[in-house]
Amino acid sequence: MSSRSRLLYAALVVFALAVGVLVGSGPIRSLVSGATASDAEALKEAQASAEAAQEQVELGTQFADAVGPAAVRGWLANRSVAVVRLATVTDQQSATAAATLGHAGAETGATLTLTEDWISEERSAFRDALAKQITESIVEPPEGATSSEVLAAALAQALVPSIDFVTPDDEERAQTLWTLLVDGGLVKGSREGPSDIVILVADRGDVSELAAALRSHSNGTVVAFTSADGGDAGGVSTVTRGASAYGAWAVTAALIATLNGITGSYDAADAPRLIGDLLQ
Repeated sequence: MSSRSRLLYAALVVFALAVGVLVGSGPIRSLVSGATASDAEALKEAQASAEAAQEQVELGTQFADAVGPAAVRGWLANRSVAVVRLATVTDQQSATAAATLGHAGAETGATLTLTEDWISEERSAFRDALAKQITESIVEPPEGATSSEVLAAALAQALVPSIDFVTPDDEERAQTLWTLLVDGGLVKGSREGPSDIVILVADRGDVSELAAALRSHSNGTVVAFTSADGGDAGGVSTVTRGASAYGAWAVTAALIATLNGITGSYDAADAPRLIGDLLQ
């Protein structure tokens, strides 16, 4: 039983006791007793359904935790992951979504947050100016691109200088892009070195532009939505409810799948199936 269900049940009990004291005996008591019995039955059914769903989640989590480490082991060896979160996502949510990547052998190349200035109306003129400046440091800048598309490409190349061998020139250019974005207040976080795969953690909504840029410059990208409704990722693999202990396994498995050419839209509840696929 969830904490919310316990509180609701306790509230109903207290309410029923209070009504019993106030009403006493007689026709009114009979009327209230009938309504309370019906409500109690409905609550009992709701609790049973909630407990069954919770039990299923717990069993799935136990399976994922027990089998997951062996199933994903080595799949992301020699890979470096950049974990990018939007300003509306907490540090804890981002950390949880990426929590099982280490079991697959991935190293962390960068952990960063896109600040509110990334999309705020007040900073649009500044972003336009920065986009013009930063274009000179981008490899093959997109023609006719908007400022947001240029900045998305700049971020992608700052994190992933090359999907193959990273030369000193590649890394120097990536560092320049990173510095421009950080000094411009659009990005904050740490970059330890080049990455080749990316996790984008968002709450919901349309992240297709950024996700597409990250995917086109990396070996694999997955969008982990913290919410159940998710959003538009422009064809990039997604995991809804990805910022949960259960969803983290789905995120890791989905990223492994992208490296094998498989793109999909998943939920945290798909974790056992995705892990099972890796064991076949």
